[in-house]
Amino acid sequence: MQQMLITLILVLGLSSWYLYNQNQTLTANNQKLEYAVEEQKQAIEAIKENFERQGQSLLQMTRKAAEAEAEKAEYLSIFSRHNLDLLALKKPGLIEIRFNNGSEEVMEGLENDTKELYKLSVPDTTD
Repeated sequence: MQQMLITLILVLGLSSWYLYNQNQTLTANNQKLEYAVEEQKQAIEAIKENFERQGQSLLQMTRKAAEAEAEKAEYLSIFSRHNLDLLALKKPGLIEIRFNNGSEEVMEGLENDTKELYKLSVPDTTD
């Protein structure tokens, strides 16, 4: 009977030791998983923010494209109403000044658009 009691105590002690070690391993694994879940939540949040910024940039670019299309339509309308060849022959000084001013505006617009596109691709730069 005494041997059976010692065997029972020994089995219970070893089982307790085994369960304690399993508990420690599981606790450590649980902490690692909680840390991984937190990292994933942060990554998802960063992706959402980035997606939102990209959506806003796309919306802004779409608006600018619509404005450019409207401006293009306006200029095409002007060109369709005027015979520039005939006008240039009759009043070359007037046409030259207007074309030079218009070309300067277009070049400034291109420079500004290029700066805006550069800012979108490299957001850390300042003027």
